[in-house]
Amino acid sequence: MIKAERNKSFEHFFYLYNRMLIKRSFHQVSLTKSSSLPTQKRGIYLINHSSWWDSLMLFYLNQKILKLDAIAMMAEDGMKRFPFFKKIGAFSVNPGSRRSLIESLSYAAEQLKNEKHLFLFPQGNETHLEKRPFNFFSGAGYLHDKAPSTPVIPVVFYHGLFHHQLPEWFIHIGEPITFPAQSSRKEKTYLFEKAAEHELEYLKKLVILDDPSKFRVLLRGKKGIGQHWEGFKGVFQRGKHT
Repeated sequence: MIKAERNKSFEHFFYLYNRMLIKRSFHQVSLTKSSSLPTQKRGIYLINHSSWWDSLMLFYLNQKILKLDAIAMMAEDGMKRFPFFKKIGAFSVNPGSRRSLIESLSYAAEQLKNEKHLFLFPQGNETHLEKRPFNFFSGAGYLHDKAPSTPVIPVVFYHGLFHHQLPEWFIHIGEPITFPAQSSRKEKTYLFEKAAEHELEYLKKLVILDDPSKFRVLLRGKKGIGQHWEGFKGVFQRGKHT
């Protein structure tokens, strides 16, 4: 197992690089104004996984808004390809190996006891954004069994091409998930799935509503061809009247 080895200097450098990469690739990144920002000492955060960008957007969100002392579970093959991820708080898991899975979950449980926050992509692999129902691995339920006072918080991403040349990315952070105290791991996993589905549908409806007042813009990307053309037309028209 590859453990997280956070490096503050590298995180700062990577934040600047990651922000530049996002600005070049997206029109803007927005967070719902109704998002529930965490105040707890520790938490388990469940993030839907539909895109290559998810890990990078999660890192940006944490650096920009959440500012949590957090680690993130990441597939072992991905960490072997990109070993620098351990320097920004990632640790590995190999779901195909029971021994590796137990080792990674035990490591995560220990980090929760040390008041770390934990980011999980409980779907495991990338899954189409619109696919329902969600199908989560039971790791989050296992970890909550080990640390039952830890809040479990859904974080959902939605993205697409809309009014601009470049795509837009939307984020919503839900309230901690509530469930009966004696819930089994299977019951918890089901409730986690349904809560994440509910929050994603809520975010999707806000995106469809197309009301900018519902969102806070976190980052504006570079201008697309259309915006450059509108700017050029404005300069040209002003020139005609001088």
